[in-house]
Amino acid sequence: MLPMAGPDPTGYSPRVTALLLDVGVVLLKSAWEIADDFERLTGIPPRTIPGRGPFDGGVDELWQRHLAGELTERDYWLGNADIAVRRGAPLMGQPHLMRAMFQHPDIDPARPEAVALLRACKAAGLTTAIFSNELMDFQGRAWVESQTWFPLFDLVYDATEQGIRKPDPAAYAAVIDTVGMPADRLVFVDDNPAYALAGERAGMQSVLLDVLHPGAAFDTAAHLLGLD
Repeated sequence: MLPMAGPDPTGYSPRVTALLLDVGVVLLKSAWEIADDFERLTGIPPRTIPGRGPFDGGVDELWQRHLAGELTERDYWLGNADIAVRRGAPLMGQPHLMRAMFQHPDIDPARPEAVALLRACKAAGLTTAIFSNELMDFQGRAWVESQTWFPLFDLVYDATEQGIRKPDPAAYAAVIDTVGMPADRLVFVDDNPAYALAGERAGMQSVLLDVLHPGAAFDTAAHLLGLD
């Protein structure tokens, strides 16, 4: 039996709950947020990495195409990175720029609010799970498993390895089955509105993260989990 969130003085046992986190932009900061540091650390000119998504006030052309439905999220990130490489951004021995940026030895890409919430979940005995489309593809399992935050997760669902991507309802059904709890006991945080909405439709308690104000999503998730 999975541990409960904690005793209730009335004798009522709260429902078991679990936290599901997307990785890119949620558990890890966005590439937009670390791009300036990467450019500075590698000595390349500012804006070698061209786009900053919502931080650019509508001038990131590829991001606007993504918002219009012309590019997938994956195509946006890889397209933005490809432009940067053509402009001279170093791969530093990595297969693509996304990995070079996030795995630079002087960059800590983990979002502190996410790690703090994970630690609170573990202290309360709640189940935690990764629910990602590209984690292993973008970063590689060896790097992922070497990170200090990785042991804070009980389960991993990654479309790179499972083959079914968000927002396909089958991906949500699969992760619900993996966690082994009813959908309404799962608190799911994602930055993509379509993915968060699909979680809601699957019966989860979805929380949409705004990359411009990420802390609010973790506050909401903590409240839903009974951790505030």
